[in-house]
Amino acid sequence: MAEIDENKSVVSINSKRVKIIALSMLTLFIIIVVRIAYLAAHSDSKIKVKEIKDRALRGNIISQEGYTISRSIKTYSVSIHTKYLDPAKKEFFLRLFSIYSSIPLDELKSKFYTKDGKKKEGWILLADDVDAKTAIFLKELKYKLNRFRVFRSVGANKNFYYGLTITEKGENREYPLKEALSPILGYTRPAYSDGYKHIVGYNGIEKFYEKYLNHKQDGFISGKRDAVGYVIQDAQTIYKRKHDGYSLVLNISLELQKNIDLILDTYKQKLGAKEIIAAVMRTKDSKILALTSSNRYDPLHIKKDEIANLQPKATSYAYEPGSVMKPIIYSLAIEKGTITPDRVFNTFNGKMWIGRHRITDDEPASSMKAENIIVKSSNIGISQIAWTLTSREFRDGLLRFGFGKKSGIDIGNEASGRFYSLRKLRARINKASNSYGYGMIATFAQLLKAYNVFNNGGVSVTPRVVNYITNDQGKKFYLKKNYTKLAPISQETADTVKETLKEVVKRGTGSKAQTEGLEIGGKTGTAMIVGKHGYEERYHASFFGFANDPEGNKYTIGVLVIEPDYAHHFASSSAVVVFKKIVDAMVEKGLLKPNLDRLQKEQLEIARKQHEQKVKAKQQQQVKDLKERLREQREAIIREQRESIKRKKAQKKRKSKRERKKHKSVIIQPQQPSNTPDLF
Repeated sequence: MAEIDENKSVVSINSKRVKIIALSMLTLFIIIVVRIAYLAAHSDSKIKVKEIKDRALRGNIISQEGYTISRSIKTYSVSIHTKYLDPAKKEFFLRLFSIYSSIPLDELKSKFYTKDGKKKEGWILLADDVDAKTAIFLKELKYKLNRFRVFRSVGANKNFYYGLTITEKGENREYPLKEALSPILGYTRPAYSDGYKHIVGYNGIEKFYEKYLNHKQDGFISGKRDAVGYVIQDAQTIYKRKHDGYSLVLNISLELQKNIDLILDTYKQKLGAKEIIAAVMRTKDSKILALTSSNRYDPLHIKKDEIANLQPKATSYAYEPGSVMKPIIYSLAIEKGTITPDRVFNTFNGKMWIGRHRITDDEPASSMKAENIIVKSSNIGISQIAWTLTSREFRDGLLRFGFGKKSGIDIGNEASGRFYSLRKLRARINKASNSYGYGMIATFAQLLKAYNVFNNGGVSVTPRVVNYITNDQGKKFYLKKNYTKLAPISQETADTVKETLKEVVKRGTGSKAQTEGLEIGGKTGTAMIVGKHGYEERYHASFFGFANDPEGNKYTIGVLVIEPDYAHHFASSSAVVVFKKIVDAMVEKGLLKPNLDRLQKEQLEIARKQHEQKVKAKQQQQVKDLKERLREQREAIIREQRESIKRKKAQKKRKSKRERKKHKSVIIQPQQPSNTPDLF
């Protein structure tokens, strides 16, 4: 029997073990290498591609000087998932979040519980409608929280967790200057698309230029994302730039507008009016430099009693204009050659009957020249001027001036107005009443555009609030000028009427509008308001005209005072005064430069110094009078004190005298000797 070599057997067994271990390790190594190679070869299919939208915003509205009147900002919502918030660090998280978001700590804590006091599980909305600035702060907080491991990964995927989630929610409209330009700016409302909030214009400029303001294109970032969902920025990342909506740059001067706002606010109170509307328009190109109202509102905080103010009154409010229509009828008759400014009309001492209808004048006269009919605002005279025109000439003339149709001004929501039909104008009373602004309705914008004809050589184009639009790269675009052009009369007729309107200011109902060194003209209009039972003791008072200087600066200006108190119901004591204040403001801002010769300047300087001296003398006299009153009061007090001292001394003296008398009365007198005989 052969012997077994034990040493050799042990070596054989050990060799086999080594081979098995080595083979296992080699196999494992090969598997790992293959796996890595597989992952490397198929990594693109495993790492998801993510596209993040970069939302574009609605365009801005900017004043002539560059002030932002209206703009859009992005809003965000902020939330967390309770599963991933480390309970041990919850209090730390809440305190930090409260500091960064300005949300009270107690309010934040309450968000983690239902109304029944039960703990919420899952997603919790911590803040809604957060602005971009706050969102930036919270994103900074997010990175700090991640560094402090406030959020943790839970479950099978140890590399994934939801931390502080900041989500773009939509856009909000901001009005940094609040009620500035609100009478024409309009307001906006939200509109939702795929859960994202967009802004849509309602009323005013916001609506009229909607297609430009919202002409925008979203951008995006597309690429691979990491474990927490962020896009990995590498060579394969795709960027597309967003394009915000066009911004509007206005002709409106914010400085002038705000100045006129103060004037209207002051005179609304002084005149006891419901509202005052005013506009300043550059004559040569109809650019609106100011268009405002005393009744304004904050577009983001509209009160219940301000709802009526949401409509742009300059275009939507149609009313009977009154005597401001007289120069228009006067111009039509001059254009047709049926009258001249010197033609004399019988004005019947202020009373004229048309059948059963009576027409009266405030300033009765037996007769007047045509020009004086405008200067003195004669209803009887203008009626007769109107009768020199046929019904068709009368109606066609009003249409050429833009009445009965929209002016086209770019603030929208415009009323057309109306006046009598051709058939009704055959009645003399209807033609007469239309000639002095009754029986018809017009808008402020229509009258402003019509009066521009007289200051612009017989031509007027559509008033414009917006000057040009710009894209987000600053490139300017001027809109196609498809404006409505008025040319109702010749330049010769326009110049004739212009001279008459200047006479209205020099010696007529508009005399309070006079300004030294400027060319001022215009026409007053006072019209009763129709109620449920006919005309009532309520009035519209208006003044439309122009203010020009020798340097070529020419402006058409309109003022409408709605329902002033009775003491100021005539336009001459309300609308004209406001017009004058607006002109003064324009002179102060350098928009109008009065031409004053050396003598006038000296006279004005002398008048100014005299005024200052009078004021100074008055103040000195007041001080002197005050000192005199104080001296008299002091002397009176001293006299009173002296008399009081004298009275007290006299009282004391009398008291002392009485006391002495009383003392004397109680002294025992010496006993007289008795006559009785001495018995002892």
